[in-house]
Amino acid sequence: MSPAASFAKRWASDNLTRAPTADELVILDLFPITCEGDEEEATKRARRYYKARGPGGLTELWHRRYPDDEDILSSCQDAYIVPLRVRSVAGRRMTLVRLPAPTALDRPLSARALLARWLMILDIRLREDPSPGEEVVFIDVCDLQPSHLKNHFRGSYWKDFVWLMKTAYPLRFSEVHIINTHRLKTMSLLLLHVGLYPWRRKVVQVHSNADQINHIMGVDYFPPEGLPHEYGGKAGAMKDLNDEWTKKLLSNSTWLQLEERKYYNTELIPEIRTRTRHRSAVRAMRGAIGSYDMITRTHSCKSLNRHDDVDEGAHGAYRTLKVKSDKNLYV
Repeated sequence: MSPAASFAKRWASDNLTRAPTADELVILDLFPITCEGDEEEATKRARRYYKARGPGGLTELWHRRYPDDEDILSSCQDAYIVPLRVRSVAGRRMTLVRLPAPTALDRPLSARALLARWLMILDIRLREDPSPGEEVVFIDVCDLQPSHLKNHFRGSYWKDFVWLMKTAYPLRFSEVHIINTHRLKTMSLLLLHVGLYPWRRKVVQVHSNADQINHIMGVDYFPPEGLPHEYGGKAGAMKDLNDEWTKKLLSNSTWLQLEERKYYNTELIPEIRTRTRHRSAVRAMRGAIGSYDMITRTHSCKSLNRHDDVDEGAHGAYRTLKVKSDKNLYV
């Protein structure tokens, strides 16, 4: 492959056993941008992305993608996930999550259904707008109760989701804002932080009230036309926007399942690992200098004691100092 070819084509040629689709090439070209121009890191991130979608990957989150599944449809009513139609002034995307929704019942929320649905929404939006841009997330927890989070973090769903967004997905979560925490009990907030712990110090910020989203964002504000009514915007109510995405999930059901099978059946070319073993390096150095015979691992002091005459021991058992004289000195 010519060095002048795009990153996507070069990566596909070096890592895929099949020809990539046009959609795949578009997604692959996002990785260098996500990695701030570091192609080595982009190569690793893209490979992790394919592995996460293949056999042995994140099977609980990225496989069995059926939007009409009972758990997924129930999650659509239990928690709102609304990506905004517009971007910030600096070109960043935003997703608003209401956890739980005002209409949710007082029952434990399904972490797997919530995060699997979130991934489906991210993939659909990336299909519609495959252009670079960091992601800002707002999670509104004003109605969250301990009963909603019962058993929420027993599995590895949150951990897997955070790992994916940090190290494998074509887009990054640059900021996660948890708002309206003033009604939270200590245990609920602790559990939420457990789920987001890998991000907590650098990415996650906690706000006791909603304030104005644009006040939190500072100069990188979002146009009011794109914000929901509940957050001072004109785009519509959160429930209506969430229902639109539920319909979009159902209408993309066939595409989601085809994508799942495509990545699941994709084989990657094995990586070529170039490692220099320590023993090989020692041998090369010994051949170049010719000054010392180094003791080997197989000849320990215990094995040397089995010989009555140290001179008759195995070659290399003792370190031999070679000097320019008629004799060798044994040490």
